[in-house]
Amino acid sequence: SSDDFVSKLEIALKECFETEYWLELLFETNYIDKKDYDQLISDCGAIRRMLISACTTMKAKNDV
Repeated sequence: SSDDFVSKLEIALKECFETEYWLELLFETNYIDKKDYDQLISDCGAIRRMLISACTTMKAKNDV
């Protein structure tokens, strides 16, 4: 159902935030360089925005 799909999107969004946390930790401890960090954080941000948009759209459709 669409409620299940929204739930899965929200889980993916939480995972995205966790990934950003780990990327910051890896950068701060010098496991990844600034170039890689910037690219990965940018990619993660793009995915986060897509997930938020999908959640918002699905929730709006469910309210109709």
